[in-house]
Amino acid sequence: MARSRRAVDAVQVSDARELVARLHRVNLDTLPILHELLRTRSVTRTARAFGMTQPGVSRVLRQLRAIFEDQLLVPIGRDAQLTHRAEALIDPLHRALVEIGLLLDSTNPFDPATEAVHFVVTTADYVSLLLAPLLTEICATEAPNVVLEFTDAARLRSPDDLARIDFLIGPRAFGERLGKRVGAMPLWRDDIVCIAAEANRTIPGRITAEQFQQSRQVGMKSAPGVPPDVRLQLQPTSALETSLVCTTPNFLVIGAVVEQADCTALVPRKVAQELIRSRRLRIVELAYPHRRLMIDAYWSLAASSKRGHSWFRSLLARASKRLH
Repeated sequence: MARSRRAVDAVQVSDARELVARLHRVNLDTLPILHELLRTRSVTRTARAFGMTQPGVSRVLRQLRAIFEDQLLVPIGRDAQLTHRAEALIDPLHRALVEIGLLLDSTNPFDPATEAVHFVVTTADYVSLLLAPLLTEICATEAPNVVLEFTDAARLRSPDDLARIDFLIGPRAFGERLGKRVGAMPLWRDDIVCIAAEANRTIPGRITAEQFQQSRQVGMKSAPGVPPDVRLQLQPTSALETSLVCTTPNFLVIGAVVEQADCTALVPRKVAQELIRSRRLRIVELAYPHRRLMIDAYWSLAASSKRGHSWFRSLLARASKRLH
């Protein structure tokens, strides 16, 4: 038994030495930059987020490519595509950064089991519908004194607005307009589908853009003053909504109207999956190239030192993983 224990200890020491050797190759300061590069797929936007020059971020990217022995980002025209290796890094890198943040917290770390903290999350009703039950379920057992407040995102338009809350959750296209002093992390991917009443057989199982435009439509009401280009980024299929007979700021209302009034609507797939559980609706696949959504969490870097903030980010990551 003693020999076996000594053998295990020897292996652990060997593993630790190997880890030290590997860490000598990595400047840990570059990992948040890598996280942002994988999120934005853009040297320019990453430089803007960290207040760096583009050549500075390009230099870091070259270092990271050497460390991981992979291109990570591959330019394709004006865009960039992640390699398979880069895609595989996203989740473990995010978890590692969260854990490092918790490790570097104060000597009196946040204890979710005993502390009372109020977190304000500003988002659309569909995100609340998906996340609020999961977060509340986890908090019931792990953080019984934590209070969650979900608020409407319509009034949040600037970094100053963001500093007055804890988190904004929404489409990446909106978050990227919030400026430099903003933290971000990816939550989930989604895509837009069409929904129709089960009884409405005039709508086929797969619908083209032209067929959708000929139908009676229900749509999300944009916040006042949102420019058309921003609306298109937030709702990539909004250009197809040319025959709206009803608008509402609430996805749940959209489902009721579609069911009862033989209308159609374009909604995120995760919304559609929730709606068909309680209403006589069906999902209709949309033949349209611009329908992908990336949902991220954003926060003001000035607010990230709030007690429990790092813990809540890890909680968001856990909950969103259950939505994949």
